[in-house]
Amino acid sequence: MAAEMILIIALVLLGWTYLIYPALVLTMAWMKRSRGRSTSRKGKEAQQPSVSVIMSVHNEEKVIREKLESLLISDYPTNLMEIIIGSDGSNDGTEKIMRDITANDNPVRFIHDERRRGKSAMLNNLAATAQGEILVITDANVIFTTGTLRYLLAGFSHPDTGLCDATVQPLASDEKGITKQENLYGRYEAYLKRAEGDLWGAMPGPYGGCYAIRRELFPLIPENTLVDDLFVGLTVLGKNFKSFNIPEAIVYEDTQADTAAQFHRRIRIAAGSFQNLFRFGPFPAGNFSASFVFLSHKVLRWFTPLFLSLFFMTTVILSRRSDLYFWISAIQLIFIILSALDMVLDRYARKIRYQRYITQFLLMNAALAAGFVKAVRGIKNGIWEPTKRV
Repeated sequence: MAAEMILIIALVLLGWTYLIYPALVLTMAWMKRSRGRSTSRKGKEAQQPSVSVIMSVHNEEKVIREKLESLLISDYPTNLMEIIIGSDGSNDGTEKIMRDITANDNPVRFIHDERRRGKSAMLNNLAATAQGEILVITDANVIFTTGTLRYLLAGFSHPDTGLCDATVQPLASDEKGITKQENLYGRYEAYLKRAEGDLWGAMPGPYGGCYAIRRELFPLIPENTLVDDLFVGLTVLGKNFKSFNIPEAIVYEDTQADTAAQFHRRIRIAAGSFQNLFRFGPFPAGNFSASFVFLSHKVLRWFTPLFLSLFFMTTVILSRRSDLYFWISAIQLIFIILSALDMVLDRYARKIRYQRYITQFLLMNAALAAGFVKAVRGIKNGIWEPTKRV
């Protein structure tokens, strides 16, 4: 009886966070848009605010020139824009490239720090020197379009909007490694966040590669923070400001195809997510909608490894009493074995085609479990290595 109850609870929570909640939110948002009642701020024109684009970089010589070129061809008024780049202990050719660029007549400023302190510490320093009404936080490998800033900042025409994030599109669309699966998951997340913003203005975590925030709302980020964008996003919701995704604010980012590299990246993100959960709790916002979104979209999904483990163990226990539970256990075990085989084949640039989606799901949850352990053990600093640039 106890095993069946645990199984039902695990199944309900998994069903809610992965199926029922997304289906409800996407359907409700579609209905609201069709009636012309969306709360999204996209595309509304207003007086253009001044903006400071800030970016912490570490050894980004492969992409920094292309990134700055994409910023400098923006159609946003140059007299309202400043670009501040901070080198967090770079020891490659990044700083030479930056000095070449800042020698020209453009709105780019460069700050050098010989010490490696981590992204969060550098963002705090850059935000303290910024003059713009709006801060745009971005990464070196995220390439802007000419209209990215204009569309992103149009979202702040309403005074209750505190944060807007851009919509990322992948540069790589091939089927190498785990690229296709990561791109599909990224599109799903973008649709869901956009719907949450349209319904309640309660997008729980911005896309860290490019988002904008009112300068007075930007918090002092603890220097050991691994996922700074989630910390900032939860702070904004906690102050009862709204957050939105802007679909027209397009940016491009390379997708790391290497499965092992993605796995280590997800461990870092998972550890940072749990770190923020321990700081803010499961109900971080001052209103019900934002807390409901955070719990349903983020917190329950972070505990998926626990729910999957409980589901598997209870079906194994119950398999002695029922053929149904025996076959459910057997199917789960088969998928686990196939994913292990898929990982072996991945080393030889081969895959079990449709199994790769399940492999990606299991790896994502394995990374969540590893990230939880890392967060519980304590995170001493916010220093981490960027994924290899494609």
